[in-house]
Amino acid sequence: MKERLFTKSAFKVALTCPTQLYYSRNPEYTNQSDTDEFLQALAEGGFQVGELAKVYYGIEGPADIKSLDYDESIRQTRALFESSARVNIAESAFRYGRCFVRVDILQKVGSTINLIEVKAKSWNNLEDNFTDKRDPSKVASGIQEYVYDAAFQKYVVTNALKQLYPGQDFTVRAFLMMADKTKVAPVDGINQCFRIAKDGGRTHIIRTPQAAALRDVEHILTPFDIDSLCNQIIAGHTTEQPAIMGMPFGQFVDKMSTIYCDNLRVDTPVGTACIKCPFYNSGKDTAAGRDGRHECFKKMAHFSDADFQRPSVFDLNGSGIKRGNIIASGTYFLDQVDESQIKVEPGPGCLSSTDRKWLHIGMATGNPGILARFAGNIHDGAYIDIDGLHQEMSGWNFPLHMIDFETTTVALPFYKGLRPYQDVAFQFSHHIIDLNPDGTYSIRHAGQFINTEKGHFPNFDFVRELKRQLEQDGGTIFRYAAHENSILRHISQQLQESREPDAPELLAFIASITQYKERSKTISGPRNMVDMLELVKRYYYHPSMKGSNSIKAVLPAVLNSSRFLQQKYSHPIYGTEIPSLNIPATTPIAWINLMTDGHTVENPYHLLPSVSTYIDVPDSELDRQPDYDDMTICHGGAALTAYSKLQFSDTAQSEALSKALLRYCELDTMAMVFIWEYFNNMISNN
Repeated sequence: MKERLFTKSAFKVALTCPTQLYYSRNPEYTNQSDTDEFLQALAEGGFQVGELAKVYYGIEGPADIKSLDYDESIRQTRALFESSARVNIAESAFRYGRCFVRVDILQKVGSTINLIEVKAKSWNNLEDNFTDKRDPSKVASGIQEYVYDAAFQKYVVTNALKQLYPGQDFTVRAFLMMADKTKVAPVDGINQCFRIAKDGGRTHIIRTPQAAALRDVEHILTPFDIDSLCNQIIAGHTTEQPAIMGMPFGQFVDKMSTIYCDNLRVDTPVGTACIKCPFYNSGKDTAAGRDGRHECFKKMAHFSDADFQRPSVFDLNGSGIKRGNIIASGTYFLDQVDESQIKVEPGPGCLSSTDRKWLHIGMATGNPGILARFAGNIHDGAYIDIDGLHQEMSGWNFPLHMIDFETTTVALPFYKGLRPYQDVAFQFSHHIIDLNPDGTYSIRHAGQFINTEKGHFPNFDFVRELKRQLEQDGGTIFRYAAHENSILRHISQQLQESREPDAPELLAFIASITQYKERSKTISGPRNMVDMLELVKRYYYHPSMKGSNSIKAVLPAVLNSSRFLQQKYSHPIYGTEIPSLNIPATTPIAWINLMTDGHTVENPYHLLPSVSTYIDVPDSELDRQPDYDDMTICHGGAALTAYSKLQFSDTAQSEALSKALLRYCELDTMAMVFIWEYFNNMISNN
């Protein structure tokens, strides 16, 4: 049997929870993070950032070690290390005791060894800090994971070199190489120089011929010196160590490496780490393995099988809730939560944040005392404040405009002059609800935009087209959540720095439909977009949402609770009675299909052709994580991959992918229409 060693990934798990080390070693346990990490890497551009770092250090061929075998990668590292006084190596491998690391970039300059950990994270050295502002001896929480990773590597490499070369005195220095937000892309197409591909289940990067030239222009990745901080961590002098390790660094590494390598199970009290434990069955896995989280709660909290069916504190969502603290106190179920843990605070005439939590608890547990506080607004099992909604909706002006943006933000900019992680708005959809003379309303998919032009910065054209479509009337504009407002404010900043001849007009348009902060005061444009998310938070709740206000949760709740919507959209009227820019009138569709149980509405997004074949991300990977299912196909890693594909695919591929993306984005704004129709129908009939 192949020897198991304590790696960087195992060290990261150990910092979170020692019990998870056992689950991570044994493949029979379901691990939700397997797919999540892949898609997160796509979203952040981690694969591409790593490859650009190799270009900066001139690493290719044998100096880029590909072997996954411990001994072989160590052998190749040693041969390269000893070949010259100056050498740069990618994925160099070192072992000390039972610890093993692969260093992203190792730079040997005589007796100085620069250990460079590459991360797809942005950093502004003028504003960001590696240590806590109030406690300089504490690693800042936002960067802690990465600094500890580098410290572990320095610990292993330093000790490995002492064993390999006892007569030599090497100095190992640690750096974090990150996307530098003080820099701008010196050329167009940096991102497109590194194309993501998958081969045999492994992700790799294909460099274009243009990639080599990036070594000779201004670098947008910077290695930031964290060596002294790593020394403090290894010496056990940073103040956060007792809380996250419970012992000094070296002792922790020795203990955790023994636990992991000997495949020992160490039981950890349930608490905060359990909230994000990935070793559980989500219910979406067709061949689910063992459930580690369940095993922990059975052993440490004495759960019975029936307890896992009880409404849980895990389901609580929203600001102001410290679920980990509630669980650590021994409160695991919603029917155990009391007012010492979630205060009852009177709302301003609509649902407050704490109201929603108590409403969630009341509906989940059926507690009559809690539900009595909301009884006047509960209709057919859902909470809907009809009077409050009516008051809000009476101030809206027809026609109503529903808009949704698709954007991507990447470490390696697509365009010259952009900073790392600046937003690129490449697509939007636009539905209109018109009021007819007879008092009825009609719906149409009125507009859309997608940038398929290779090498063209789309943000300004995006706003021009949005302006053209929305300035035809003075109707109320809707978004869902803050994303659209944030993107437009970001583009506003770009316009102010640009030389676009129509910048004043575009800036005035953005100001008219957005809101922003100025000296702690909120400034709202005369046609400021209405946030449907805020309407949901204030006036609507369904128990199937389980505390979530995401449109992913709200849409199924609305469709499953509205007989009106079910009757209307079970007929193929979308494309005919409701005109669409993407669904031909010759092949209209019905948005409502029932599942095999005969009463649950199937997710409308599942009725569209998958785009997975176009972006090399299998449906199984997209569907496993709730944050990356079909409803968010155009976000996160999928958005980055989709837009990258549009930038370098051939014409046929680009057209097919563009068509698929347009349909998904169209359904995003149609989802907003569904919610409005439900609210409108409830008001009209009560």
